[in-house]
Amino acid sequence: MSNWNWQVENKDYLQKTIKRCREKKIILPTFEQLKKPATIPESIKTKLKSVGLHETNPLNLFRINWRNDPVTGGIGEINFLEIPKEITGVKARIIGLVGKYFPTGAHKVGATYGCLVPYLVTGRFNPEYHKSVWPSTGNYCRGGAFNSVLLNIHAVAILPEEMSKERFDWLKQIGAEVFATNGCESNVKEIYDKCHELEAISDEYLIFNQFDQFGNPIWHYEITGYTIEKLFDQIKNDKSRLSGFISATGSAGTIAAGDYLRTIFPNIKIVASEALQCPTLFMNGFGGHRIEGIGDKHIPWIQLMMIRHYDC
Repeated sequence: MSNWNWQVENKDYLQKTIKRCREKKIILPTFEQLKKPATIPESIKTKLKSVGLHETNPLNLFRINWRNDPVTGGIGEINFLEIPKEITGVKARIIGLVGKYFPTGAHKVGATYGCLVPYLVTGRFNPEYHKSVWPSTGNYCRGGAFNSVLLNIHAVAILPEEMSKERFDWLKQIGAEVFATNGCESNVKEIYDKCHELEAISDEYLIFNQFDQFGNPIWHYEITGYTIEKLFDQIKNDKSRLSGFISATGSAGTIAAGDYLRTIFPNIKIVASEALQCPTLFMNGFGGHRIEGIGDKHIPWIQLMMIRHYDC
């Protein structure tokens, strides 16, 4: 977060946020602490062991990292999985980060933290007035709603009606206001039609659009990219090289970890994957699919700007 412009836009909003955090005993972890959880104060790490991973306790903000130990409840090693050569059929080692040990069970909770917290600390969000709106086909709105609850903020989730019943039940259970739009995973436009409708009703709805919020890729650049670098250092030998980073495209958040990795490993290949039934980058996004979490039929603004940067 070091390259951000931290000019406070509304000091009154900022004071309201500070007052609320003090009253609710909410502490905001820094990006540095989420990159390097060992730097989290020992007093907080001790308290975390008595807090459930998915519990709506503000302390769980410190679990928005890749090193949560599901056994002890503390901070452990990086959670990863190596796919055996017998399955992959290739000589290269293929390693996957495991995101199930984030609160909510998905790393999208990190992207939403990267989007929401900069608004709070720069006075762009009034917690006594604004509602945080999380349009998504699934895990992003879950992560946004979860963080909003932890930060004592009214959350609004917007997602397609054909998403799983589990998603809708979970969102309602934690107290989010929920809107269901027409379509399935591939119907992203419709959720933003609803956003525009809400914005026209009142300015209390503050839309956190993961496709144009740079807090999304910045969180992954800083935390996910750094984590992969450290994981490679942990498992490599004298003959190892980091050949590639593969990510589903979705909102273009996670794939930003590849931008960080390229600063360390200039020759690395960055590979974007997408659903065969609706290949947006490859064939303009015709069709639909049921892979929840990678919406289609558009190229995110954050991804488009990166492409323009690379073309220059």
